[in-house]
Amino acid sequence: MQTATNPIARLPVENADTVSLVCALLARFPEVASIRTTPAEGTLRLTFAVRRRLDRTAQARIAESVEDHIRALVLLENGEPEALRVECEAERGTGFVHLTRDLATFSKEELEMLCSLFAARFGDRLVRSAHADEAFEEDEAAQDEAALYAIEALRDPAQSKNLVGFREEKRVLVYFLKSQKKAKAPARR
Repeated sequence: MQTATNPIARLPVENADTVSLVCALLARFPEVASIRTTPAEGTLRLTFAVRRRLDRTAQARIAESVEDHIRALVLLENGEPEALRVECEAERGTGFVHLTRDLATFSKEELEMLCSLFAARFGDRLVRSAHADEAFEEDEAAQDEAALYAIEALRDPAQSKNLVGFREEKRVLVYFLKSQKKAKAPARR
């Protein structure tokens, strides 16, 4: 007797916790506008949004400050960042700071430091979740533990799909992204 196979059941299943843990990170850190993971590269990209256009001087200053703070923090833990890239962009009256970090040396303490740095630098102009006071849990210790577990889960080598998480009104949305293969260069004659 043959049984029908479900083609969906044969697909690799991502860690079901990953989505809820990214939600936990965004809920715990309302200063973070979005999180994007790229497991194949072992990186994480955080985006912070500011209610002002960042000119080139402001972009250079915030990039230098973020890099200096991260290098100092990782050095205190006897490490060296494997990936550390800060990119800024301006769109109308909003500035975005994108930070790419390697998951190997990234920590919850670093994320706390970054949120404090951006809050101190930009004050009320830093875009925070409008519903930060209505966090998914009342217990701050449980939120911290979930954030710590989330970062560890993102390091899991079994994770293979890129994902992006962001806020939309009172919801946190997380999407798995298809991996983009690099196109081959055309042959020369």
